[in-house]
Amino acid sequence: MFKIILTRQFYLSVIAIVILPLTTVAQSIPLQLLPSGHIIVEAEVEGKKGNFIFDTGGGINLFFDDFAKELKKNESYNYLTAFRATGEKMTIPLYRSSSIKFNGKEFNDIPYSTFDMKLAGINGLISLPMLYETEFIIDYTKRQLIFPKEKLKSGKIIPIQLTTNADQSLDISTYVYLNNKYRINVLLDSGAGDDSFWFSDRFVSILGLEQSKLEITEKASEFNPEIKTKYYKGHLESISNSFAKVEKPKVSFVEGLIYEGKTSINWLGKKLGFNLKEKEIYILD
Repeated sequence: MFKIILTRQFYLSVIAIVILPLTTVAQSIPLQLLPSGHIIVEAEVEGKKGNFIFDTGGGINLFFDDFAKELKKNESYNYLTAFRATGEKMTIPLYRSSSIKFNGKEFNDIPYSTFDMKLAGINGLISLPMLYETEFIIDYTKRQLIFPKEKLKSGKIIPIQLTTNADQSLDISTYVYLNNKYRINVLLDSGAGDDSFWFSDRFVSILGLEQSKLEITEKASEFNPEIKTKYYKGHLESISNSFAKVEKPKVSFVEGLIYEGKTSINWLGKKLGFNLKEKEIYILD
């Protein structure tokens, strides 16, 4: 579901990097990987090129106002009500892109929203709804996003679940184990950057942790300063699935998190294939 979670590290990464022009070669495009792990891709929206965060947890394409004002859109009475990961309610306008050219392929009639935000060199988010029928690969080693010509295959398959709101938004999740014991469902969020592990604060007691021994911080919402969320930071023994495991990860237990958990995707593998329609991620490295 729609969310933007921006950290100081993300802002510094965006300012520090020089966004180079990207060109489509066959069915692959180069990825710009920020030091924070955020993925930047180029797309052409209704004839206008821009650079976007590729965000598997964004829910819907989101274009910043400075970019969106040049698109061919009429005033819309449609809207989408969604929630950020922290539970903050967002009601956003809903439009449709007549044409998006992305990685050599054209997508038509794709839902999107807009927001008044400015980030150096970034024009918004590209999310998953338009890729429901299209298999794709994220290759961290070669820094490419690929539309394969042949159907994806692998002996290592991670089942995923889809969450949608009237087919306007699309998020993906999967099951993982905490400390080799507790099986929970987590949102898979490339928009969180690398090595991001958030869990509901309900798991502090379930995991037998002492809240007083965790580092506690409080952060105000970027959208409404009156809304503040507490984060309890500490470590787990492990996070794992059938093919990947992270030992002693640094994690945050988030007050009011609407998911059991939310993680980045880089820990799953260096080369990941996605088939949203068949609800599968393929480990290809």
